Amino acid sequence: MRFNVGRNLVKLVKLLSPIVGSLLGLGLSVAAAETPPSHPAGRITSRLLIAPSSSRLAGGTAKLAAGPLSRDGSLYVGDYRIKVFPYFFKSESGRLFIRVSESALRRMMMGLPAGFVGHSKTNGSGLTRGITAKAMPTANDRGALAFTVATENGPLVFNTSYRIIKP
Repeated sequence: MRFNVGRNLVKLVKLLSPIVGSLLGLGLSVAAAETPPSHPAGRITSRLLIAPSSSRLAGGTAKLAAGPLSRDGSLYVGDYRIKVFPYFFKSESGRLFIRVSESALRRMMMGLPAGFVGHSKTNGSGLTRGITAKAMPTANDRGALAFTVATENGPLVFNTSYRIIKP
């Protein structure tokens, strides 16, 4: 019996499509919810730094680089770039919109795990992708981050780290 990577990848994508679609829908509905005014008294203002990382995919590698994400209400917003090798035509750049509630941010700053969702919007085509993330703090301002981007070929998981910087 011969192992066919393409056929097995297609089967995996078909199997995961309903799950990714649900996560994408959840991310879009949460991101579309009302955003409170920026920086009212008592709200946490900070910047989120996500370390560059890579993810393996069939026959290649995807590298994620995100610029500093600024807090605007309950969203962290900033630029990102994903370079895909050798499939350069799959590379993209755009904006990240990650919803991190006050309670999730406070949990992270207390050293407790927290999960959050959001979306990215690509430059040019305006394609929107769902994002899920789980922060596992190692200190009150940093930790490990599992960052998942939904794609048409299945989820890309970037295991990276984060740092929260107060202004």
